[in-house]
Amino acid sequence: LHCMGFSYDYTGDYQSALNCYEEALNIRTHLLGNDDLRVAETLHNKGAILCEEGDCEGSMECLDEAFRIRKLHHGEAHESCADTQQWMGNVMREWGDYDEALEYFKVALKVKKAKLGKTHESVADTLQNMAVVLDDLAKYSLSMR
Repeated sequence: LHCMGFSYDYTGDYQSALNCYEEALNIRTHLLGNDDLRVAETLHNKGAILCEEGDCEGSMECLDEAFRIRKLHHGEAHESCADTQQWMGNVMREWGDYDEALEYFKVALKVKKAKLGKTHESVADTLQNMAVVLDDLAKYSLSMR
């Protein structure tokens, strides 16, 4: 079900993806417990879709829990934690809290650069998200650095 949710997400069928993730989450939580990394993976993906759909509150709830689980297993300085924090930054941007979004992006960027190297595609994605927020704040010269 988790993989089906991912496939639906990829094709843009967000409602079907959410349905699959919700069912996968129920099964995974029941079988694996609340603190399993596979539960965190499903929560992360569900949170990302909810953000894309404009449900910032639901998204942040999922992402907060995914981050808690990932941090429990890996510590904060892990790329999966950075991925979740990047999505938390996206939620903050959607909410219009640009300063908080930048803080999430800065933390994610630091971890990604340390773990993946400064030329990794994921680092570039985080830099792009930061530039968009800086543009939203009309800090054009900073967004072009």
